[in-house]
Amino acid sequence: MVTKIKQAPKRKKLRTAGFTNPNALKLDIPTPPTVRECLAQGLFGSGISPRGYREMSVEHSKQLIERHPSLYRLADASPVPSSPPFAREGFACGDGWFEIVGRLSARLSADPNLVVGQLKEKFGLLRISFEMSPLPPSEIEEGTDIALAEAVAESQITCERCGKPGKHAQREGRWSVKCDACTAEEARRKSLRPWMERLLAGLPAAPGGRSRLDLSPEHALALLEKYPGLYREAWTAPTSPASRFATGGFEIGDGWFRIVDRISARLAKDTAFQVVQVKEKYGRLKVYFERAEGVPRDPRLDAEIEAEIREAADESERTCEVCGEPGTHEERHRWWSVRCGTCDQIDEISAACGRIGKLVQGLDLAAFSANEMIQDAVRLALVDIGHAAADQPAKSRERLPGIGWDRLEHFKDAAAVKGMPVDELWRFASEEASVLERKLR
Repeated sequence: MVTKIKQAPKRKKLRTAGFTNPNALKLDIPTPPTVRECLAQGLFGSGISPRGYREMSVEHSKQLIERHPSLYRLADASPVPSSPPFAREGFACGDGWFEIVGRLSARLSADPNLVVGQLKEKFGLLRISFEMSPLPPSEIEEGTDIALAEAVAESQITCERCGKPGKHAQREGRWSVKCDACTAEEARRKSLRPWMERLLAGLPAAPGGRSRLDLSPEHALALLEKYPGLYREAWTAPTSPASRFATGGFEIGDGWFRIVDRISARLAKDTAFQVVQVKEKYGRLKVYFERAEGVPRDPRLDAEIEAEIREAADESERTCEVCGEPGTHEERHRWWSVRCGTCDQIDEISAACGRIGKLVQGLDLAAFSANEMIQDAVRLALVDIGHAAADQPAKSRERLPGIGWDRLEHFKDAAAVKGMPVDELWRFASEEASVLERKLR
C-alpha cells in the first residue's frame, strides 16, 4: 500500500501510483565528458573554457587525435582533477601551430609508449610534457629531444593564430608570437564593444553564458553584417554614453529574429537611421531608433516607421520569443512573456528546479533527512518536472540536448518518486537541480 505524501502549502496534490521499482530512478552524478566526447559535440577543450585563439579548433584537434591515437590516448581519459592536463584541456595552443604539432606528432609516434600529458603555449613557445612507462630506449629518447627542440624553435617564428611568419615578443606583459596582420586585428577587436568581441569569437553576447533568451551569435552577427549602418554602434564608438545597444546589443530571444530582420530591412532603407536599443519589455518587442546628428526630422516618414514598429511589436505578442512558434502573451512567474506550450513547460521545469534549490538552501544531508516536509515538497516538484518533461516533443529535445529527457520523464511516476531513497533525493536537490535550472534558463 502506498502512503500519500504530506501536502506542502499552496502546491498541487501529488499524483500517486503503485510503486514497482525503487531503484529505477537511481541518480548518478554524470561523469565529465572526455576531450574526444567534447570534440564530437563541437566543444573546445573540456567544454568549460570559452574559446580563445589559444585553443585549437575542433577540426584540427580531431585530425591529430585520429592520426595519432596512441600518442593522444588521454583524449579518452576521464577529466578528473587528478588527470594529466591533456585529459582536461586538449590542445591548448592556437591553430597556427597545427602543422608544427602535426609534424612533431608523426615523429613522436615512433615510441608506442609515449603519451602526451600536456600540450600548450607558454611564454609564447610550444611546450609538451609526457607520460612515459617504461622509459624509451636511448636512441628514441635522443630522437624525441631533437624533434621537440626543432618544433619549439619553429613555434618561435610562427604566428600562433594563423600560421604565417611571426615575431616572438612581449605584448602588454605577455609573450606571444604574432604576425603583423593578427597584431592589428587584435588591436581592432580591443576597440569593439565587449559583447561584440565575444560574438566574433563565437561566444554568447552575455558574459555569463547564453540563456534561451539571448539572441544566438549566428543570428546576431547575421543582423550586424546585413545592416552595418543601422547597427553602427556595434562597430564604432556610441553616439551617447547611455546607448543601450552599444552596451548590451540584442536583448531578445531567437524566436523574434525574423521579426527583427524585417523591421531592420525597413529602417535600413534610410541611411540616416540608427538603432539605439532592441529589447523585450512586458513581453513585447521594443525597437528604439534615432536619426544621425544634423539630419532634419521627417514627421511623415517617422510616423510610417513607428507604425511598422508597432506592427512588429504586435506580431511579437503572438510569437514565442524562444523558438518562434505561435505563442500566448501572459504573465508567468510575475513576468510578462510570450511562450508556446512547449517552451512554457520548459520554463516550468526550470522554475521547479529553482523551488527545489530554495527548499534545500542552507541544509546538509542530515538536516534534510530529518525534515519530511521539505522532502515531500521536493518530491512534489519532481513529479511536476516529470509530467512537463514527458510532454516535450522530439523537436524540443533536439534543440536542448544534454538534458537527460528520458530520465526526467520517469519522475512523472509519483510512486517511484515516493520510493526514492533520501540520499538520492538529496543529491538531485543539492547538486543537479541548480545545473538543470541553468541549462533551461
